[in-house]
Amino acid sequence: MCAHLLAEIPDTPMWHPCYFVPGTPRCGEILVSFAVADHDFVFPQVYKNVDLRAKVNFRDFEVNMLVLGLRDLASPGILPVKKAFVAFNVKSLVPPNGPAVKNIQTEPTAPGPNPTLNTTMKFGIPLPTDPLYCPRLACTVYDCIFKGWSQP
Repeated sequence: MCAHLLAEIPDTPMWHPCYFVPGTPRCGEILVSFAVADHDFVFPQVYKNVDLRAKVNFRDFEVNMLVLGLRDLASPGILPVKKAFVAFNVKSLVPPNGPAVKNIQTEPTAPGPNPTLNTTMKFGIPLPTDPLYCPRLACTVYDCIFKGWSQP
């Protein structure tokens, strides 16, 4: 590899898209900083692990979400959509050693593929003040099919 291709490891990482297969829609993102080096792994600077807890400032936030409804839901099986609800993975917002938080969900009340949920969800959570490090809230829509059994 040519010496001019060597890159210094950036101080600030960047978000890069992830794909299951090249040419398909992206399936997520990864926050990384990396460098290209010769085959003998001689870096122009020494790479150090980054302790994000020491580098990133956190602040307590109160999150209020108004979940209005779902539209055009389709069942993965042969049964029609009965009573859909949304499960929010609040634990996806905190690091593994972060504060204990509970996931939340709406109630499965409105029937059919176009339910109006009209539910307010509230929770407090510490989040990074720098948008680069802010996590994304993951959620999954489930269908309550029979006596507490549900399917995504």
